[in-house]
Amino acid sequence: MSDLQKYFTQFHDNIKLVDENDELKEKREIILNKLFKEKGDEVKSYTTFNQGSYAMHTGVKPTDGDYDIDVGIKFDIDKEDYENPVKVKEWVYNALNGHTKKVEIKKPCVTVSYQIDGETAYHVDLAIYSANNSDNKMYIAKGKINSTEENRKWEVSDPQELIKLIANKFDDINDRRQFRRIIRYLKRWRDLKFTNGGNSKPNGIGLTISAYNFFEVKKTVDYFANKTTYNDVNALNTLVNKLINSFLPEYRVDGNKYVYRLHMNLIIEPSNDTFEKMTDNNMDNFKKKLEALNNILKEASDEVDPHEACKILANEFGDDFPIPTKVETAEKKQSSFITTSSSAQ
Repeated sequence: MSDLQKYFTQFHDNIKLVDENDELKEKREIILNKLFKEKGDEVKSYTTFNQGSYAMHTGVKPTDGDYDIDVGIKFDIDKEDYENPVKVKEWVYNALNGHTKKVEIKKPCVTVSYQIDGETAYHVDLAIYSANNSDNKMYIAKGKINSTEENRKWEVSDPQELIKLIANKFDDINDRRQFRRIIRYLKRWRDLKFTNGGNSKPNGIGLTISAYNFFEVKKTVDYFANKTTYNDVNALNTLVNKLINSFLPEYRVDGNKYVYRLHMNLIIEPSNDTFEKMTDNNMDNFKKKLEALNNILKEASDEVDPHEACKILANEFGDDFPIPTKVETAEKKQSSFITTSSSAQ
């Protein structure tokens, strides 16, 4: 069995977003300043905050080069005063339209895209919220310009609470770091293995909630040396196994058959299934790819040669996974007396 931790650590360093892309960060500030200057008289006061993977510290570098950042805009309004939530989204759209060649009102947000040589290089997603409601809850504005009435709604949402729950899942900072690493590994794997995009692939929040629910810390403690060593391949393998075992059969009358689906409900209101938009065929593909990943992780763990083990893992995780040379892995075998092993949740 190979010691693969340092290669997983290098892989993590290769794919993680340490901080916001500097240029994108600058564009975000320009957008927010323009919104402040250009807002019309009807626009109510608001505050802004970062949300999404940047705020959760679980972001990975995009494989397609399209960097994005999510910003929440909390308007000091009661949703009852604005029956049509798209009207509030239009405040933001009207202030920013023309700032770039592409500003769109999408169902969950207003998106400002920046292009280089005709291709989208990065974009800022602005989620619009009603933050002064009689029930003391926050609501996100859902709907597009031409959405039918049933597709326009205010939906309860508190992304700041979600960020807090994810951040405080583990008290120990190093346990928390392993938790974030595992989420990033899954996200990069998803980006490489689900090339069709859209709802055909598991979304990032679904993978994050999956880790929140099922991740176990895997580490060994050498008390004589006062040293703790984390085992990411074991932690990832354990999580993937739990996900596979959580697919449950559901009967489909129209096809007279059973299908297997993984349900992963949001840990805050509205507690919806984060994978609900995936079709049964998408789910079947998801399960098969998880099973393939499970086999790869087991094979790599059982391989005695780190060079060969990393080659196996690189086939699943891409070119950013380091492969040591035969010379590098031929040398040292270090042994230490491990007095205890712990798996924390």
